[in-house]
Amino acid sequence: MSRRGRAAVVAITLLAGGAAGCGGHTAEEGEGTTYAVETVEVQTVATTRNCKGLSRAKQEVQRLQLERDLRDLRAAAATVKGYTQNGNAALNRALDRFQLDIKQEALPVKARSRFIDLAAAIVAPRCYLCFQALEANRPIAGGAKLACG
Repeated sequence: MSRRGRAAVVAITLLAGGAAGCGGHTAEEGEGTTYAVETVEVQTVATTRNCKGLSRAKQEVQRLQLERDLRDLRAAAATVKGYTQNGNAALNRALDRFQLDIKQEALPVKARSRFIDLAAAIVAPRCYLCFQALEANRPIAGGAKLACG
């Protein structure tokens, strides 16, 4: 290494050593810094859910939509050859439609969960992530933790 290179290494080492000493505090300063605390109100009551569903007419409309979606899922799952991680475009499209329709709360919570069971039985042998998406969006998570009971 040349003289200039050694001088540069020494200069960088001295600068780094000097910078490491910066930022300390003196004995006159307090041990810690205090900050103002902002209080946030947390909602403790769960949002209201239609545990028993809406009117009979609205329930029938959603039931027909979900039955149509299950037929579409069966047809789309038949196009998948073997077992895949992501399915195919037809299966993903049918699953997306089902997920949007199941999100409506016209049917009681347990009835919607039963439709998810049926959809999961259709897609589980064909698509791993499709099954996981259905399980993640289940209205009764972890064994009926909702207030509907």
